Amino acid sequence: MNIRIFSKPDATETLCTAVIQQAIDRVSAAGGGRVTVEAGVYGTGMLRLKDNVDLHLERGAVLKASGRVEDHLPLVESAGSGDYWRQGGGSFHLLVAQGCRNVALTGSGRLDGNGTAWYDPVDPGTDWPRPRDADWRRMGALVLFTECSDVTIQGVQLGNVCNWTLHVHECDDVRIRDIRIVNPPQAPNSDGIDITGCRDVTVTGAHIDTGDDAICLKTLPGGRSCENVVVSQCVLRTHCVALKLGATESFQDMRNVVFSDCAVSGSHRVLGIYSLEGAVIEHVLCRNITFDTRTPLMFPRPLHVDLRGHREASKVGAIRNIQICGFSGESNGRSLLTAQPGTMLEDLLISDFFLRVPAFDDPARHGAEFGGAQFSNRSPRARTERAAFVFENARGVDMERIRVRWPEDGAEIPEGWRFERKLANGTHRVFVPEDWALDADTPVHAVSAHNVHGGHLDTTALRGWQGGSAAFLEASDWNLTTYY
Repeated sequence: MNIRIFSKPDATETLCTAVIQQAIDRVSAAGGGRVTVEAGVYGTGMLRLKDNVDLHLERGAVLKASGRVEDHLPLVESAGSGDYWRQGGGSFHLLVAQGCRNVALTGSGRLDGNGTAWYDPVDPGTDWPRPRDADWRRMGALVLFTECSDVTIQGVQLGNVCNWTLHVHECDDVRIRDIRIVNPPQAPNSDGIDITGCRDVTVTGAHIDTGDDAICLKTLPGGRSCENVVVSQCVLRTHCVALKLGATESFQDMRNVVFSDCAVSGSHRVLGIYSLEGAVIEHVLCRNITFDTRTPLMFPRPLHVDLRGHREASKVGAIRNIQICGFSGESNGRSLLTAQPGTMLEDLLISDFFLRVPAFDDPARHGAEFGGAQFSNRSPRARTERAAFVFENARGVDMERIRVRWPEDGAEIPEGWRFERKLANGTHRVFVPEDWALDADTPVHAVSAHNVHGGHLDTTALRGWQGGSAAFLEASDWNLTTYY
């Protein structure tokens, strides 16, 4: 069965929730088909997708979330309804699918989260946004698929959120293709795509411009592992992490993941891999990524790999068998690859990595004090070490064909890399150039390593800057090789 929905002149003032929901219910009850929403703006409360239904938004069709909690009742009560710490409190979404089979969201129309109804916008580069009232956290992801199978999300545009944009939770056989996500850069918690506890997922051709993580894999307490995920051919712009595994939501394992052929710009961290709550993260391949970290934030990182316990009671997991190959880009920050004392990163390969350094921010000035929850918080040496690549506590690391292009002596900082002020994660403090400026005679190493054993470092194309060394090693038996 197929049903078409037409816009009325007053659709933005009159909620269309009931009309659209009845169409979805009828198509599902008839065995399946398509609900087509024609061009127009439709104000709506929370909609629930059903088995065997393709919700198709034609070009010019906009579903806009109501800015009132009461229009979205009853709230969704499940672990997949938002961040795990809000279980039991309930949340709402513009579109949710729970326990569905063979469902799709397609077309070239748009889903609008009406985010500014929930927070006051701020001027770029001045502060993080604050909510208007206590109800804003009830808004979960704009679109949620939880415990579904055979899911297709294709072509649609999503954005203007005040929480996650697209959340796929404990689903199997998911295809996300050619979607576009655009959020205000200061929208709070505005992750692009969050994949939690899912298996057999492909994300291809996504274009994401957002203020928080662009594409992130996570696992929740009591949930499933996340396995067999491929992300490719995406264009990503974010003030946070572009391609990410784990962090504070890393309770179950993550394995068999590919990030490839992506263009990243304006990102605070290009690739982040974090086991902070006991997850084993393994068999990860990241290749063919172009990037820059040009953003008004402190402590940018092209790569950040961190193994530790987030809390004193946190279980410590493992990070192993990671390949990072074919990266090319610009950064004013450092790559950090760290494990807390008593643990080791294992079997890492970094190869064919070209890094241009247009300017270098000094981490020693404030790296010990600021940086947020995702800043190697159990590795104080690494937080302040002056080097392009910083390793601490690792076994079996191979680095091959690595090149770092430092600024020319006496060269000015290029336009676009000069900032009048910056922010740092976890603080509302505003930093000024004196807080990150590097003294002219301060040595910077190409690679600095503490407690690294096994594997080899090819120093052929490496050199330090301002008197720094190609490889500065402490308490390490890393094999150095130079080919002539």
